[in-house]
Amino acid sequence: MELRSKMDKSPTASGFDLIAPIYDPLSRLVFGNALRKAQAHWLDQIPKNAAILVFGGGSGWLLARVLSGCAPRKVIYIDVAPAMIALSREKVNNDSRVEFRIGTETSITADDRVDAVLTPFILDLFTEDELKNRLLPILYKSLNDNGLWLCADFAQPKTEWQRAIMWCQYRFFRILSHISADRLPNWQLLVTNLVLAEPQQAASFFGGLVVSTYWRKSAD
Repeated sequence: MELRSKMDKSPTASGFDLIAPIYDPLSRLVFGNALRKAQAHWLDQIPKNAAILVFGGGSGWLLARVLSGCAPRKVIYIDVAPAMIALSREKVNNDSRVEFRIGTETSITADDRVDAVLTPFILDLFTEDELKNRLLPILYKSLNDNGLWLCADFAQPKTEWQRAIMWCQYRFFRILSHISADRLPNWQLLVTNLVLAEPQQAASFFGGLVVSTYWRKSAD
């Protein structure tokens, strides 16, 4: 196991450090089990013995499911918050298959090649410009041909109560963690345009506000 760290103590990292101990209970209070169901929904599509990149994995719940359910040979696990990485390491007992990296998309190297990329409730934190011109191309480049990109995130709200939830959520994270986005980007369209293919399948949760989907990268 290797721990790469640039010790990013930006306002974003510090903000997520603060909420790390209560992040999971808080999300369950608001969304019940919808977020966990969405993250795990398509894990069975990942072949055994795969190399997997989990970007923005949070406190480690998803990592534990990936290790037990997908039987990967290697997992690159990246999160900006050192406290989230510490919780994740503890949850999986420092599993030797996991390479933990504290940082952002700049922690992904040119040599990183994986069979699956997981972006669990992370793309909503970026603006469309940041996604299109920086983050998504880096993630896409790390994915092998025929690799899978699994994404669980929020969909555009359709009702007043959904709009209220999203408004409160963005205000909360902008104040506490200084995220750049102030509204939900159209991440589904951006990933589809980048991959040049429609999602393989999709499932929705929490009245349609939460969606889980995946794409397959075609051979060049």
